[in-house]
Amino acid sequence: MELVKIIDGNPVPYTEAAFRADNKHTAYGPVVSSRHLNPQGVYRVRYEPKPEQLGMKAVEAAGSLQGNEWVVGWNLVPLDETEARDLRDKLLAATDWTANSDVVMSDEMRAYRQALRDLPQQAGFPQSVVWPTKPE
Repeated sequence: MELVKIIDGNPVPYTEAAFRADNKHTAYGPVVSSRHLNPQGVYRVRYEPKPEQLGMKAVEAAGSLQGNEWVVGWNLVPLDETEARDLRDKLLAATDWTANSDVVMSDEMRAYRQALRDLPQQAGFPQSVVWPTKPE
């Protein structure tokens, strides 16, 4: 598990091995508990679940001290043009099989694929576009 040590108000990556080395005259069990770490400004790091939203990417946010742990969250930011085109291409590729000659493509799938192809022409591309919903 990751640790941080708060030095001059800033979190610095830290390890349990470094903590043990800094406290070599103290015996700890197999895992150093928070009751030993926290008084020395050392905290276990917990990451919030990474959010997913089509057309956005999760970027690690600054952490904050919450109770006995340093909690790191995420900010959702728009994809840049290359990332948006790559995502659009992957979504199209995932439905390429529906264009096989032995498959009857539904009108909904045809509209979805066309909307993906038209995505770069939307006003606001790539930061603020409406991504089409894949039909069932």
